[in-house]
Amino acid sequence: MDKLIITVAPTGSVPRKKDTPHLPVTPDEIAETAYRCEQEGASVIHVHCRDENENPTSEYRLFEETVNKIRKRTNLVVMVSTSGVAGKSDEERAEPLRTRPELASLTTGSLNFTTRKPSVVYANSWETITYLAQRMRDLSIKPELEAFDVGFIPQGIRLIEEGFVAEPPLFQLVMGVGGGIPATIDNLLQMRSQLPLNAKFTVAGIGRTQLDMTTMSIMMGGHVRVGLEDNIYLTKGELAPNEDFVTRARRIAETLQREVATPDEVKMILGL
Repeated sequence: MDKLIITVAPTGSVPRKKDTPHLPVTPDEIAETAYRCEQEGASVIHVHCRDENENPTSEYRLFEETVNKIRKRTNLVVMVSTSGVAGKSDEERAEPLRTRPELASLTTGSLNFTTRKPSVVYANSWETITYLAQRMRDLSIKPELEAFDVGFIPQGIRLIEEGFVAEPPLFQLVMGVGGGIPATIDNLLQMRSQLPLNAKFTVAGIGRTQLDMTTMSIMMGGHVRVGLEDNIYLTKGELAPNEDFVTRARRIAETLQREVATPDEVKMILGL
């Protein structure tokens, strides 16, 4: 097995300070969280930004400030979000790529986020997907291909076949989003079986499924994503900061005798 890559997703686009006081939303807060998570074993940070009202934004100025502060405080591999949940144009979604991160998320299909009220359609047409993939290729940024259900994987494979993704491809299997594939062991095994043989994969379990999916991925040779983007409760009713979720993932890996990768080792594993 590769050494374990622990990605922390500290902010996301959904939680707010009213939900948990541990949520970092300003560039300084995100950079401080990045530092603490690196000390606990994280090697990649998945960056979302918020405006002054805590709303998700793709504004280049905020991403530039946030990424620069992360890089000054840490050696973490930076992954920016190109999320379009808030109804942004393709050009707006590509703005964070101007910060020249090593990685960027690229969702390979569309779905309904039914856990939100009202529900949100996360629309990713093939034209949008290939536009973002082309921008990433032009800037030598490796996509993390986000799969919220089994049908997303063939779309990712098509991107690989059309030359948008350098080897080895990296997929993220997002388990347990309302409107996506349920987070069960059988479903995770099915998702993994559809990936190219040389693919690297990360698993993100949403909400209370995070611990189960983290443990399964570590055992299967995959990598893990944890953090407040996906789950704000460390245990039932216990809010916790991002670094506590990283610590738990690292301890599980140590118990299972799997070494944790440093940021420099991540670059070798992913061919960055």
